[in-house]
Amino acid sequence: MNSAELRAKLESYNKMDPPDWNFIKTTYQVEPIATINGEPLYEFNMIFDPSHNPIEDNIFLSQCPANAYVPMHIHQYIELIYVYQGKCKIILQDDAIGILEGGMIMIDKNTPHTVQATTSYDIVIEIKLKHDYLSTNFLSRFTNKSIISQFLVDSLIGSRSANKYLFFPFEASSNFNNIMEHIMCEYFDEDAFTSGLIDAYLFIMFTELIRHSNSYTSMKMNHRTERDVIIVDFLKYIENHWKDCSLALMAEQFKYHPNYISAILKKATGKSFTDLLQIQRINKAALYLTNSDMPIPDIAEEVGYSSVSFFYKKFNEIFLQTPKEYREQNR
Repeated sequence: MNSAELRAKLESYNKMDPPDWNFIKTTYQVEPIATINGEPLYEFNMIFDPSHNPIEDNIFLSQCPANAYVPMHIHQYIELIYVYQGKCKIILQDDAIGILEGGMIMIDKNTPHTVQATTSYDIVIEIKLKHDYLSTNFLSRFTNKSIISQFLVDSLIGSRSANKYLFFPFEASSNFNNIMEHIMCEYFDEDAFTSGLIDAYLFIMFTELIRHSNSYTSMKMNHRTERDVIIVDFLKYIENHWKDCSLALMAEQFKYHPNYISAILKKATGKSFTDLLQIQRINKAALYLTNSDMPIPDIAEEVGYSSVSFFYKKFNEIFLQTPKEYREQNR
């Protein structure tokens, strides 16, 4: 399936009659579990295809029917709502978020929400994830070599935990939309390779979310705080100057007192300046171990350690294995 075929398929689906909520409620004997702001709240955990057959897949894509009424509800899976064309409005317990073409929202488990009825022009895609792709284990794949990535990942996880959603207001022309289009083309034109390709595209998709999280991610506010921007600048400096970096040099570069830089880094990352510098140097050592035949003592010296035993100790603290074990596992 190519882009034109995908768009034609999605546009044709929008011409179909929307599902009747009263029929669904009666047929499946759906009862509210609570009320939210005076409205009934339902729990939807079973996912159905257009023929009302239950779906057991870990990943399920569907198109939000045009002009359909969707009650306030929760579910036990994570949901991504992506606007392929037009716009939509998401109502949460304490927020109402308008999403324009290209934008996406990730809604956490057990978070009351609904999608206001869309028009026949709007194409809204819902991706239901039974596995948590925005978890520490999954995202650790992104963070082995970068203290900036670690900070952004921790920020995403913490913000989603606090706010129960993450909003990414990408523009319609962003690279993110190409990734989403690949996922949809694979899903709606399934073959023997679909599952593996979708997993790969999901990894790329979350990489893109992390890449842009510093400038595009919106939590309660539609911008990141000035403090977050400063922290990323601090981390970039450490990543770029890890061989000769010091608090004194950073203070001179950014025109802040060294104690201020140290305090900001500690509060934001939970790690001291020295810890972050050690992590960055050990990450560089890991690259040498993987991509060169340099003897381990030479690598230790190259990344700034005069004591090989101290280098071994720090490497083991971060990677939970010796440099030799890491090299053997990752060559």
